[in-house]
Amino acid sequence: MIMTASQEGFKYVIQKQERQKICFGSGRPRDTSKKNMTPFMRYYTLEDHPSVTPNSYDVLKSFKTIITKPCSHSISKKGYSGIARFGKKVEVKDIYPSPLDYNTSTFPKLIHKSKYPFDSSSKRQTFVDNTTPGPGMYVSIKRKGPTFKHSFGGSVKMNLGVNLKCCNRNTDICKICGTKPLGDYWHFKNEIFLCRPCMIKEYEKETKFKQRELEQFHKIRDCSIMHQHETTTAKIWLMHPRRAVQWIHKEAYLSSYFNE
Repeated sequence: MIMTASQEGFKYVIQKQERQKICFGSGRPRDTSKKNMTPFMRYYTLEDHPSVTPNSYDVLKSFKTIITKPCSHSISKKGYSGIARFGKKVEVKDIYPSPLDYNTSTFPKLIHKSKYPFDSSSKRQTFVDNTTPGPGMYVSIKRKGPTFKHSFGGSVKMNLGVNLKCCNRNTDICKICGTKPLGDYWHFKNEIFLCRPCMIKEYEKETKFKQRELEQFHKIRDCSIMHQHETTTAKIWLMHPRRAVQWIHKEAYLSSYFNE
């Protein structure tokens, strides 16, 4: 079909091309309806299916097309090599038994049904009384409280939280600063005395005493809080004696929770 058209004096020819018999360099009919197949699989799979209906496709026949439709040429451009192996593969058979042959049956074929469980009709003890304490029973809970000094059946004395020094005149002087201690202070065998500020500094810096030596000091106070002597052996109570005893007991109990 040839058509001639002109536009502003320009003439051109429209000619319809004829349909070629060969497409992509091959005149064979091709089935392009297959999915999920590579070009290599399509080449070696039968493509002409005149009656492809459900339950009519022969999978085995399509799989054996490699034998019925072999490749007529070499796949490699260099051809077949001289050391190519064309012999059939020798089928290797295992002569040893399978893994399941080693598993023997552990249960007897005939099972004797007993009249009593475990062939024993005696009464069972469902609960065993064990007098031995368990692992957690050996741990005893130690309740804190005031400690006492015993004298093998004699008098029992309570350990005070702070040692009380009763004297008509206190002449104790601090070993470091050389002043008279005020309030509670520490002593070592009633020979070396340290006031509270010096004791705190020694724990931090350890200038004259090591920490092991400071642990041997004990806390002490004079009796001027409870009574006065006025350079005599007599006592002038500043508080009731019963209240003083209660205060000492309470201090001894609370001192067990502190390490001073």
